[in-house]
Amino acid sequence: MQKPRRIVASTSKSKKRDHRERNGAVVLSLRSARMKQPEDKDFSYEMVPLKIVSWPVGTWPLQDYNFKTGAKSVIALVLLLLTVLILQMEFCLSDGNPEKNLDTFVIGSCGLLAISKVACFRFRPSGLIANFVSAVKDYQDLRDDERRAIVKRHAHMGRMASANMLFFIYFSATVCCVAPMFVGRDDTMESYNETEEGELNYPMPSALTLELLHMPGYMYSWVFIGEYVLLLTIAAGNLGSDSLFFGIVFHLCGQVEVLKLDFSRFLDEGKNSARRFNELVRRHHHLLVLADHLNDTIGYVLLLQLLSSCLLICVTGFQLILSLQVHNTVVVIKSFIAMSTLLTQTFAYSYVGEYSKNQFGGVGYMAYCSDWHHAPCILSRNIIFVIMETRTPVQLKAGKFFVVNLETYMSILKTSMSYLSVLRLMVTE
Repeated sequence: MQKPRRIVASTSKSKKRDHRERNGAVVLSLRSARMKQPEDKDFSYEMVPLKIVSWPVGTWPLQDYNFKTGAKSVIALVLLLLTVLILQMEFCLSDGNPEKNLDTFVIGSCGLLAISKVACFRFRPSGLIANFVSAVKDYQDLRDDERRAIVKRHAHMGRMASANMLFFIYFSATVCCVAPMFVGRDDTMESYNETEEGELNYPMPSALTLELLHMPGYMYSWVFIGEYVLLLTIAAGNLGSDSLFFGIVFHLCGQVEVLKLDFSRFLDEGKNSARRFNELVRRHHHLLVLADHLNDTIGYVLLLQLLSSCLLICVTGFQLILSLQVHNTVVVIKSFIAMSTLLTQTFAYSYVGEYSKNQFGGVGYMAYCSDWHHAPCILSRNIIFVIMETRTPVQLKAGKFFVVNLETYMSILKTSMSYLSVLRLMVTE
């Protein structure tokens, strides 16, 4: 009875040792990648925007994982947890104001999403590190203008995604900050600094919580600025992490397109066709492994993202309908911006999943489009295995079971609009 226990113990120890070895290999490859980062314009064109959006929360994969960068992520997580705690207290102390409760729910949900993404990208970074280290090597190996143009085109797609995310980050946070200045009983700013006739207006619902803490009135400006910083932290942790993920996925898709080009021309190399084919097969396997790493990194976070997006679209749509009925212009603008951000975010994930599936699925077709009938018999038979490998689609999955593509986006829209129609009928009745 003792032998199986020793076998199990030794097996678990070997697994732990293999895990440490893999982590050590990742750290070594990360160090070498930082030392050998290419300094050309194309590399900077793709990576600098991703570094900018991930720097505030410490999730840049090619950084030194030391105390300084760890403290940056911890500070961001503490600020996000503080925001969620304030909103939770505000919801418990709520006086039944539906508009304030809806704002509390929306901002709190975005805060939880930001916490999950920052924690996942910081404390489980091996998948992102592997992809970014591979991206550094890809730029070092680029020598052909045609292949460089393909990679740069996908870098432009990632850059546009990052630019849109940055726009929504600062625009949404600024609107939430400026909107309270236009809400009040009087038209003068003095009505916001007085507590005798009504509560103060802040960028996010927190008046009752601050009143419970006996916050002095002269601290209003500092609290206002502090809550604006908290909103920026939520936006950076949520949409900034999304842009980092989108950028590396587009780079991976660019490498797949380069691989398709190589498969269609591998017989042009003459006597080295068999060796070249084996290299392309190994490259295809490497890209499949990188795609699996990204799926493992984002899988459960993406499941939470889709569930919350579906729910928040209903909530913000319902808030938009209510504000239109009472002609509340400020709330209409806030609800419209929040709903547009959620729809854009969900569409971006769906488009990335659809695009990556189509790119990986076209590898077998491009191998078939080559002059395989002029190749040796053994080599032409091996192309069948490449085609069979691409029959299993590479898909972005939420929780490793829910496929994310454009069909998923349409399903989320239909479900959200159905629930929104029910809520609208309840209000009209």
